[in-house]
Amino acid sequence: MDEAITRALAVAAQLDRALADPMDERNPASFHAAVRADRDARFPRHLCGSALAWGLAEYLIPAVSGGRLTSLEEAFALFRVLARRDLTAATTIAASFLSALPVWRDGSQSQRRAVAGLLREHELMGLPVGEAEQGVDILAREIAAFGDRHAWRLDGRTSLIDNGSHAAGTTVLARTGDGPTTFLLLRGDGEHWWFQPAHEAHGLRGGALSRLTLAGVPAGDAQVVGGLGQGLATAGRTLPVARLLVAALALGALDTCLRAALPYAEGTLEPGTSRQGEPAVAGEVVLGRRLADAYADLLIGEAVCHELCRTAREDPHAFAAASARLACLAAGLAGDAVETLAGALGGPGYRVGIVEKMRRDSAVAGALADDQLPPAVPEDDLPPDPFVPVPPELSWLGPPPAAPPPRENGLAAAARVIGEDGLPGPHAPRLLELLGFFRARRSGCAHAEAAAACAAAWMRARGRDGYHMCGGWLLLCLRRLAVLLGQEQPEDAGVRRVALVRLRKAAEQRRLFSDHDVDLA
Repeated sequence: MDEAITRALAVAAQLDRALADPMDERNPASFHAAVRADRDARFPRHLCGSALAWGLAEYLIPAVSGGRLTSLEEAFALFRVLARRDLTAATTIAASFLSALPVWRDGSQSQRRAVAGLLREHELMGLPVGEAEQGVDILAREIAAFGDRHAWRLDGRTSLIDNGSHAAGTTVLARTGDGPTTFLLLRGDGEHWWFQPAHEAHGLRGGALSRLTLAGVPAGDAQVVGGLGQGLATAGRTLPVARLLVAALALGALDTCLRAALPYAEGTLEPGTSRQGEPAVAGEVVLGRRLADAYADLLIGEAVCHELCRTAREDPHAFAAASARLACLAAGLAGDAVETLAGALGGPGYRVGIVEKMRRDSAVAGALADDQLPPAVPEDDLPPDPFVPVPPELSWLGPPPAAPPPRENGLAAAARVIGEDGLPGPHAPRLLELLGFFRARRSGCAHAEAAAACAAAWMRARGRDGYHMCGGWLLLCLRRLAVLLGQEQPEDAGVRRVALVRLRKAAEQRRLFSDHDVDLA
């Protein structure tokens, strides 16, 4: 078991328990409250305030800048757990974190102190996410800095910015004579910048998406983050973390949709069979299969994201390229699963409310990861991860970390262990076949890398229980990835049956749908 992941999930569980039972209609942080606020297009102020008051504000600040955040695992786990309650609130706070990230990476000491103070007051940072007409193309933003090199005036056409009407500050990319430059703007009076609601452009009804207009906003050297002309490089270093957090948000939404869909498949323990052994109705069979597939998608996404966090910690210079391939895959799997479950539920999904809200919001959360941003710097020139506990004045200036010890590919390691030790039960031949299939994929195949992440996760957990020891957990994930690659697979009804049993057991025991034991409120 990875201790960093275990610690991070324990912190996230504390946050969830502090927010109390999400099924209690009297709880202002419940699913019912999230749906009501969404239908009224109200900003989820209570949930955001409660999460920040619990201490989430300190986890938006890296430990090297005086906060409590020590790893990407913590950021991933916290936003995943918060997203399962209300994706609007989680997206809002994630946007605030991402807007501040350039300051933690490249900002001055005074800028870090200013942003930390703002977050500790439970204020929010706005995150520019592109023009409505241009999608999320960062280069389409029309903000420019005019005037003297050290005394600019920032002007710009409207840009969509999350938390707009609530933002006490933002980082923006502006064109200067030296090239795109990042500026930190802290909101003073409203004379030079203002917001217009823009939620209709994206669909987050209560998410405070706004169009930001800058008109002669004063800025000097103290507002420049990371040096003149370094804006694209700064944005490029933020993007890998944004991709990971989008995956966290999508997995949180999928957790809630699985939980909401379970009662509608309550009769089936395996496709075609009811709890009493009678034939199940067609709708229950379809939903049972989709639940098992969605659960596999969640487990795959979790394994992929934990492997990305481990890469950021052990080989930070490889993190950017890995996140581009794998975080998007994890987010896509989770988002597609949410869409599939919502479609399978049909009318009941609309009545549940939270499912349709998660369905819509998960499609919007992807705007936080700007995939149209071109590579700003070569992969090898990217700085190490910002959360490593080193003095901030040295974190960007020191030499690259020593090369990490080589890790055996998860597919090869799993095949070696199964071949040498064998497995109890009938799954070994199928697993060896699937492991060989993925090992034969060409380099850069995201699904094969996801399979390797699942194999590595299984290797760390294979002694935990019978489902892992026999390889059933790994078979569920690998067969699903093979199907997604267009490879026909046997039905494996027994593997699906056990997956559904485990899913129901986790729901009954109020645990996070995860390969790790995480008790929730």
